[in-house]
Formats: sequence, structure tokens, C-alpha cells
Amino acid sequence: MLLDMTRATTAACAAPGEVSPAAGPADAQAIAPPSSKQMRRMSASRLLVTLAAAPLAQWPSLPNASGSASHVGTIEPEAIHQLRIATRRLRALIDVFAPWLKPRWHRRLKAELRWLGHSMGPARDADVLATTTLPALRAEHPDIDWPTIDAYVATLRSDARAQAAEALAGDRQRELHALLLEAFGIGEDGRAQLSAAKALRRPSRTPGKRPRALTKHAHNMLRARYIALFPDCRQLAMLDTEQLHALRVKVKKARYSAEALTPWLRKAIRSPYHNALHSAQSLLGHLNDAVVAQRVFEDMPLPAAQRDTLVGRLDAIIVNATSRAAHVLCQLPNAHTLERGMRKD
Repeated sequence: MLLDMTRATTAACAAPGEVSPAAGPADAQAIAPPSSKQMRRMSASRLLVTLAAAPLAQWPSLPNASGSASHVGTIEPEAIHQLRIATRRLRALIDVFAPWLKPRWHRRLKAELRWLGHSMGPARDADVLATTTLPALRAEHPDIDWPTIDAYVATLRSDARAQAAEALAGDRQRELHALLLEAFGIGEDGRAQLSAAKALRRPSRTPGKRPRALTKHAHNMLRARYIALFPDCRQLAMLDTEQLHALRVKVKKARYSAEALTPWLRKAIRSPYHNALHSAQSLLGHLNDAVVAQRVFEDMPLPAAQRDTLVGRLDAIIVNATSRAAHVLCQLPNAHTLERGMRKD
């Protein structure tokens, strides 16, 4: 099927034997990741534990909800951003390596990580609206009633951050972090042992523990994520905003899956594929930010003429981002090139 169609460096931070995900970002950066060749020779279970160490090492320290309200409210946007990235990468790994995870662990981890990601979504949208989208609109349309807009968005942003802080400082977030450490065998000393990983299935219940089984799975996963982008990426201009958001999700899945499976992509195909997916994700993200801003303006107490001006400008941004995303997605390697770019061993 793939051949009939036309058209990051892997996040690992430990040697095959042990990983140290609890040491913190600085320590994680100092540990050299295994080479692509070493990773291709690992079993799927060992590779999963190794790859999971990196996002867990980036998990920020968060205040406890039992503390004062002012302390809980000190969660910085950077901590939210850092946690969102860790959450995305863990969700991608759990998705990619699902056949090697116990079903009940897979379901629970996936559900809890989805909850955590959704808890941070409104805060991220409000931050982008206040710091990126509105300043750009203000520069083009200085005669708009910006004090009213600023006051409305400040309240929106404060409420969204309070909601995120409540979730991130609560028991459920801390229990999820502990669950992830248990799932991937990470002890109090910061070391991860394969034998201690509770979420892993018995080898007899997986596609196989030999590297060849993982290679076959990697190829199938890369193909599936590539195929999922079509036919939407060919007819981008005809999609509505909901369909464009769904395509963005598919692009993110393809990107993060390709990053996890980088060892099975040859250098000649790796960069073009990663770069095209990254650029498309960014452009579709800008488009989504404009859609979010339009929805906020619908409820804002503004004169109709001013609202129409801003919504019209955002429409232009959406059209431009759609056109540019369509151009970027046309730069994806064709199916034959991608197939030839997969390593067989």
C-alpha cells in the first residue's frame, strides 16, 4: 500500500544498561545517548526504558497543593512548557511501543498523560494569545480598543493558569509521576533497571524480544504514520479548521514517532522527513493559535466593526498558514523514497 502512494535526534539519555532520569535536566544533558547502531541492537523493552528516561528527566519540580495558594500560583510558563514536551514524548513512546506494554498499564498511562496534557492546554493557548498573537495584531491595528482586550485576556489568562496550577500541584499529577517511574523501573536512586519496569509485558506475549522483531515493528509504524497523513495533506485548502486540527495531530504523531524510531531511518531521509514534519506542525500550530484568538474575540465586549477587523485579519493569517503548510507537506519524501530510506537491520 505504501509504495502505491505518492507522497530530532532521538531523545535517549542513557547507555543500554542503566539510565538516570531523575537527576534533572542538567545531568540528563551530560549523559551521552547510545548510538543509532546500539539502539537498533537493543530489545524493544530495553529501548523503551532508555527512551522514556529522557522526558522523565525533564519533569519539572512542582509545588504541592497543600502549600499556600500564592506558592501554588508560582508555576512558571517555562515549567508548563517543559512538562508539555515531556508529556508529548511519553505519549508517543507509549503509542509506538504499545505491543510491549501490558494492556492495563498502557490504557492507564495513556489516559493519565492525556489528562495532564489537556490540563495545560488552556494555559498554553492563553499565554500564546497574550504574548504573540495580540502584540502582532496591535502593531497592525493600533486604533482598536486594546485596553478592553488586554483586561479581558488578562482575566482569561489568570483563570487558565490557575486551572493548570491546580492540576499540576495536585495529587493526581504527583501520582502520575510516581506511576511513570514505576512503569519504567526507575528507583529512588535515579537508576532504571529493566527487570524493575512494571509496565513491560512478558517476552512471550510481545511481537518478539529480538532486534529483528523491533525492526519490523518500526517499519510498520513509520509506514502507518506516513499513510495517516493522506489524503488530507494533499487537499489542505479544502479542510475546515476542525479537520486542520486533526491533521496537525496526525503530523505530531508522525513526527514524534519518527524521532523515537530515528535509528531505522537513514541519514539521507531522516533530516528531510523530520524537517518537513516539524515545519508543518509549526505552521498548523500558528493556524490553530489564530483560530483560538477568533473564538476569544467572539465573546469579547468589542464594537462589531473592531471585532470584524480583527477576525478578518486572523482569517488572512489562517489562509496564509494553510497555504504554507500545504507547500511544506508537498516536500515530504515520496513513499518510494521513504521505503528505501528505512534501515533493514
